[in-house]
Amino acid sequence: MRKLLTEMKQALESFLKSSATFRVVETIPSDVPAASEAHAKTLFILDSSFNPPQVAHLSLATSALAASRSRYPLPHRLLLLFSTHNADKSPTPAAFEHRLAMMSLFAQDLSRKLSSDGSSSEEGKASSVAIDVGLTTKPYYNDKSAEIDMMEAYPGSPRHIHLVGFDTFTRIFTAKYYPSHSPPLSALEPFFEKHGLRITVRPDKDGGGEYATAEAQKEYWKSIKDGEMEDVGGKAVWAEEIEMVEAEDEAADVSSTKIRNAVQQGDWAEVGKLCTPSVAKYVKEQGLYV
Repeated sequence: MRKLLTEMKQALESFLKSSATFRVVETIPSDVPAASEAHAKTLFILDSSFNPPQVAHLSLATSALAASRSRYPLPHRLLLLFSTHNADKSPTPAAFEHRLAMMSLFAQDLSRKLSSDGSSSEEGKASSVAIDVGLTTKPYYNDKSAEIDMMEAYPGSPRHIHLVGFDTFTRIFTAKYYPSHSPPLSALEPFFEKHGLRITVRPDKDGGGEYATAEAQKEYWKSIKDGEMEDVGGKAVWAEEIEMVEAEDEAADVSSTKIRNAVQQGDWAEVGKLCTPSVAKYVKEQGLYV
């Protein structure tokens, strides 16, 4: 783990010193073709602060990779993406190099799970899916996909499907993030012309608010479909590029905050339930979140 942290710190420093706006720093398994050499038709992008990676992230990835192939054509590839310029969150409590190391460990745990789950179809075999660990300087989803397209990081221009939770979904459609566009949500038009979103609906068991239930969250999607955001530039047709799915039971009540609280309470059994094995071990050995 010490070696991994050193490698990820060097990769991070190299990226930050460069003029690059996107870079793949590692691919899991290591023996699969690099992104620049392989051809994928669907690129699933799991973009998060990974503070730390958790079983909810695992569920987002495995659920998408098992999804309808008619909607998401093979071959598939997965990109775990971290922005060094997050629009909403400060770089605490875990330093960026720790998050990058945890992303690498999470990718290894995910790859092992995909291999153990298996598949009867050789072409769609889950274990054959390459997982990239990537960095970007861009804070917004539409800019991230545009940058990846422009740099031709993935040959054949695969369709990008961002895997996000409901809270992130609402932020994507929040007008204040696009002050240079008029109307604001017109900023999303190039994205939805080529790419899409896969939203995991997860009821808020602890809170209230307008979107605490799964039904209310689905109604938010319906408001887009019904044209209720057209006054700020949101097109009803975009709803066709947005898939809404239910959270799996084991991921329905997981949050990074809950993990950090468990660490502070010394409840390592709980941490082990909420994180993948290698990530839980890393958090404990590195003394993160205490």
